[in-house]
Amino acid sequence: MIDAHTHCFPPEISDNAVQWANTYNEPHWLSLVDPKDKQSLQGWATKEAMIQTMDSAHVSQSIQLGWYWEHKATCLKQNELMKEWMDFAPMRYLAFASIYPNEDPIHQLDLARSMGFKGVGELHPTIQNYEENKTHWFAMAEWCEANKWPINFHVSEGLNVKYPNFTPTPFDIYLDITKAFPNLKIILSHWGGGIPFFELNPRLKPLLKNVYYDTAASPLLYDITVFRNVINLVGSEKIIFGSDYPLRVYPKKQTTPDMQTFIDDIQSNAGLSKKESDQIFKQNIENLLNL
Repeated sequence: MIDAHTHCFPPEISDNAVQWANTYNEPHWLSLVDPKDKQSLQGWATKEAMIQTMDSAHVSQSIQLGWYWEHKATCLKQNELMKEWMDFAPMRYLAFASIYPNEDPIHQLDLARSMGFKGVGELHPTIQNYEENKTHWFAMAEWCEANKWPINFHVSEGLNVKYPNFTPTPFDIYLDITKAFPNLKIILSHWGGGIPFFELNPRLKPLLKNVYYDTAASPLLYDITVFRNVINLVGSEKIIFGSDYPLRVYPKKQTTPDMQTFIDDIQSNAGLSKKESDQIFKQNIENLLNL
């Protein structure tokens, strides 16, 4: 199995997230990982601990995703960390680059390619100011389309109980990008926030032909029937497994984050055929990255 949506953070974050976020001026990230009204869902893991977690869950490789930081310097810093993880276990860790699209994106992309990255993301168009910097975002998308790099975008549900610091991601943004770059491979995280439903629209379906949906944080958002329902909408070939590790996606069960609980739930309760399971857990992301 390949877990296509995981994250890593520097060790000093787990010691004092507030100090780290204030040092690097990343208030939105802090508001998510250190909520004031409830226990944080965010967990932490070292590169060694994550491999142990992968081994326990029979996950052969994990893709580290960058975060949608509000500053270029923070993106570059996280890329250096992910490069350390890839060098530590090159057969176990792949990575998508953390990119700040608003400032010289082509230089950031060229640097990331030289470091061994395989894609871009997770990006957040609203937090990272897509509308104000569309020219730079389009330059990034053009580079990724030409170099066959997928982009992973964070997607928030259009209709949901609004949690603290909830930030919407309008569907029109993703549609805008798919129209301009029809051959760009796009992964919409968190089941695409309901976007798979719109693939039933014959006018929209062609625009979404190269859009895939990952399962990150699924237990926090939907019940297990989401797997069968989205397969019925778009087909199992467009769904990619991601756990969002080290997020605690079963907060009532998990004191520490793991991958096994989510994988067991899928394998026991999602009603997948062997073909569907093979596609979702491995083949679709392998095809997307030409592994």
